Formats: sequence, C-alpha cells, structure tokens
Amino acid sequence: MMQRFSASVMVAIAVLVSAACGGGGTSGSGSNVTFAAPVSQTGAFGQAEGLYTLQGYKFCVQTLNSKGGISFGGQSHKVNLVTEDDQSVAATSAQIVDQFNDQGDKLILSPYGSAGTTAVAPVVERNNQVMVDSNGADTAIFSHGYKSIFAVLSPSSSYVTSIIDALSALNPAPKTVAIIAASDGFSQHAAEQGVAEAKTKGITVVPSATAYTSSTKVTANTTDVSSALIAIKGTNPDVIIISAHLNEAVAAVKQSSELGVKPKDGFAATVAPPTPAFISALGKSSEGVFGSTQWVPEISASDSVFGSAHEFLTNFTNTYGWSSEQYPYQAADAAAGCEALALAIEKAGSADPAAVRTALVGLKADTFYGHIEFDSTGMNTAKPMYVIQIQKSAFVTIYPSNLATKQAIWPAVA
Repeated sequence: MMQRFSASVMVAIAVLVSAACGGGGTSGSGSNVTFAAPVSQTGAFGQAEGLYTLQGYKFCVQTLNSKGGISFGGQSHKVNLVTEDDQSVAATSAQIVDQFNDQGDKLILSPYGSAGTTAVAPVVERNNQVMVDSNGADTAIFSHGYKSIFAVLSPSSSYVTSIIDALSALNPAPKTVAIIAASDGFSQHAAEQGVAEAKTKGITVVPSATAYTSSTKVTANTTDVSSALIAIKGTNPDVIIISAHLNEAVAAVKQSSELGVKPKDGFAATVAPPTPAFISALGKSSEGVFGSTQWVPEISASDSVFGSAHEFLTNFTNTYGWSSEQYPYQAADAAAGCEALALAIEKAGSADPAAVRTALVGLKADTFYGHIEFDSTGMNTAKPMYVIQIQKSAFVTIYPSNLATKQAIWPAVA
C-alpha cells in the first residue's frame, strides 16, 4: 500500500529558513518536491536493511524540511517522501517505479540492495526519471551506459578487499582465508575482488581461489550455509569471510559452531556485522567479528544539512532509538543519497528530472558522509570503505588506522 510521508508534519515552524541547503534570497513557500522510493518493509530485508534504508530517507527529508526545505527559484520547497513496500522482490521494485512514473513522480531514491537497484535502473532510464542509488553497490549496474543512475556509495569491489586490507595489517596477519559467497551478483563480485586482493597480500584462499563460485557458493538470503562450511572443513582457515547479506552471515556463524568448522582467528563479513540486527541475532557469538562498512562516524566530514558525521549519528540514533554504539550504516547511505538529490535540485535551480540529471553529473559535494562525486558511469568510485569489529556489543572502527577508536582484538576467537 502506498505511504506518503510528509516530513513537514515534524516541523512546527511557520517561517521557512532559506539557508537550509546553502540557498539564499528565497521569499515564501513554493510547491512541494516529491522523492519516491520502493523500500523493503517486508520480506528478506524488511526487518533490517530495508528498515534502515527507509529510516535514512525519512530522517533526511525531516531534516531538510526542518531547515526550510530545498531552495530554488526564489522560494523554499518542502519535500514529500513517497514510499511503497517492494517486499524485498526486485521485480516488484521495478513495477513500483513504473507506478511512480504514472503518477508523475520522477525523482527516485533507490530500493535497498543491488538486485532491486539492478531491476529498477532500466525502468528509470526508460521513463526519463532520475535516481540516486544509496544501497545498490554491484558494479554491474553501471556497465550498461545508463545516464540517469548515480550511486553515492562505494562499489561492490571494495567490500571484501577492505576486509582483506584490514586483516593484512594485523600482527600476525592471517595466512589463509575461506570465502563463502551468496549467489547474487553483488556478493559474487565482492568475493572475486577479495580473492584478487588476498593474492596481492600473500594470503591463500582455501579450499581454492574459485570455491566461492561453486563449493562455497550459497543461495542468496538463505539461512542454511552448511554445504559451504562442510566444503571448508578440513582446511582450517585462519579467517572465514562471508560475502553476502544478513541472513547468510548469521547462518555461517551459527552453523560453524554446530558443524565444528570454526576459523582459527576469526570471522569477517560484508554488510551484516555493522548492523544492530547482527548482534541481536547472534548475541555473544557476534563478538570479535569484523565487518566492512560504507560509513563510520569518525570520518572528518560535515555539511550544512546534517552537520558533522558525529552530529548525524547523534541526531539519527536519538530520533529512531538506536544506540550510538550500534548504528545501521545503511541509514547513512540512504540519507546521503537523499541529500545528493536535494543538492542537485538546488544546483539545477529546478526539480525537472533532466535538469537534475545534468546537475548530478557535475555534482561535487563534501557531506557528513564524505565526498560525493560521480564518474562517467555514475559511481562514486573515489569513496573509501572502512572496517569495524564488534567488541562488547559495540561497533569499533579498526581500519584504516587513522580512524581507529580501539585496537582490533586479535585473534578474534578463543
């Protein structure tokens, strides 16, 4: 069912503040601008990643409106957020975006995940809509020459490679890793790039460098990865890395104990560890797990909408009741995507999708999320990724070293 979140109800002010996004000289209130997003509220991503994404979008719109909205054309324009549940099904995401187009909604924020974003992208292109992608990292999305898709997040090639880089900086560095990868394109590509990075760092991938495509490949969003763990058993890897999402990562940690396939030194995973749901699902078993993440509050970054990275964290977690030590990075991704769209509208001086598309092509913005700038394919390739470790049920930034809040616990398993 369609939901319309008008964040202006959060704002009890009559006078619009024209300085919201750096605009000036506005007079009065203009028509509302609508951002539309298919977001998982049920299904595989509904209770975690989709929820975090939705909260990030809502928080961004609330914050923009609390500061007057988006300024262009001599007026301030409030933002409406329109969402519909895609039920964590990629084809449904695409259908919803077509429906948005039918009702005149041209400014799109992406669904959660690469599968949904992959399905939506050609629809956006065909409809002359424009989309800012906050949580679809698969580089394959950007291999089709699309002109209307712009991703604020680091690409899939960075997820496992950042883990390998963090592990190789430990003393002693691991000598062997096993990689379990889900069958979706994002997870497979992330694993592929991680294997290549391991080779450059002198780390051996067991049972083989291609196992993630066969014997340690598991169905996306499965809760049973026992076949992959059995394939690993006997190789005694120093670290098991899971290139996947929440369900697969939780299953790997749980079932490794049941099957007696524990790594010597620790677990690592993409996506899942830096989410509150991972700790909730595993409890003490989550301790010591490493995870790659798109955003940490220790980065030196700020903007006029959200303030500093730490201020974003404080205000977001206070709004939605998360602990500041267990924050969902997907919400920061989503807020950054929403902010990029707002900045492009201001830069264009218009909410016309063609003008906004042109503005996004040339956008260069320093934000609470870091620097946002798109290459010729629409990716924000210059953006780094980071690595956290779960210590005493808190996310501790451990890589890169200049942002580390504590040293890594290593080895990370008893």
